[in-house]
Amino acid sequence: MKKLNKYIILHVIKFLAIAELAGLVMFITIEFFERMDLFTSSLNNLILAIAYIALRIPFYVNLMLPLAFLISILVLIIMMVRSNEIIAARTSGISTVSLMKPLIVFALGLVVFSFMVSEWIMPYTANAADYLYRVKIKKEEARVFFKNDRIWFKRDNIISNIDLFDAKKGIITGLTVMELSDDFTISRRIDARTGTWQGSSWLFSSVVERTFEGNAISSKKTYDEFRDLIKISPATLKVSERNPEDMGYKELSKYIHRLKRDGHDVRRYVVDLYNKIAFPFINIIMVFAAFSVGLRYTKTKNIAKGIFTGISVGAFYWFFHSICLSLGYSEIFPPVFAAWLANMLFFSSGIIGIVTLRT
Repeated sequence: MKKLNKYIILHVIKFLAIAELAGLVMFITIEFFERMDLFTSSLNNLILAIAYIALRIPFYVNLMLPLAFLISILVLIIMMVRSNEIIAARTSGISTVSLMKPLIVFALGLVVFSFMVSEWIMPYTANAADYLYRVKIKKEEARVFFKNDRIWFKRDNIISNIDLFDAKKGIITGLTVMELSDDFTISRRIDARTGTWQGSSWLFSSVVERTFEGNAISSKKTYDEFRDLIKISPATLKVSERNPEDMGYKELSKYIHRLKRDGHDVRRYVVDLYNKIAFPFINIIMVFAAFSVGLRYTKTKNIAKGIFTGISVGAFYWFFHSICLSLGYSEIFPPVFAAWLANMLFFSSGIIGIVTLRT
């Protein structure tokens, strides 16, 4: 069994590396040709584009990992079926579960690897890649920043920050505008509860304006509505919007806690938080899916069909998982249920598929 386990793991690693490399080449090619005009506009942009694509590699590797793992196991199983190695293993008293054990252990290692990449590598490479693309390559003005879980921007002697910006709805929640005097003390402060983009300008509601003399408030005014508090478009604010995919679990958890404390709707972020745990475990489910499908192949079927089957199963999983997440965002499914439903169903299907195999 030790030799067989070593044989299985080494071949899966080899096929996994090939599948990951193929997927990586595909993603890099799509990324490059999608923005080719911008990347090839100058030699400097081309060099920056290479650095940008290199920083995107951890994201692509992690995204492709479950599908590449599924394909690698399927290819191995089909090769073993075609060379009668599965029949030899079964006649020697080696069960399907025994064949799966080393791959399940290996899949647990991939779960840890995937979580570590998404927690400690991707947040930094994603931020660096975004900065390279938007500021260095596209030459966008770097005057909007995300710091301490808030969006900050400055113009002349006015500093503003936003608690939360909903790019889909074009809504700002929690705006603070501070006007500084020549000695850098606050001369005026305006707080607005919400703001809505009206096509060409922002309309804010529940606005409070305070003016200061020294350290004391000299006047205070309230407005039901106030227009044009800030001169910045939603497109510019979207540049600074944090994507949950670019945050680690710990960072996203802190962000959710801060938003919840301030009274914001955090449903979407909670779904993404649970998904950060659910996603790495897909690798274990792929072992069961691969064996339930691969062991049904006969010697007359070729490897290309196995690869196509792997891609089809993976694509169906992503489609179903995306629907579950969308239902979680829409508050139809509870966050935990939305993140884990696809995993539970595919795991159950894999178990049923293996139990019903003809041995």
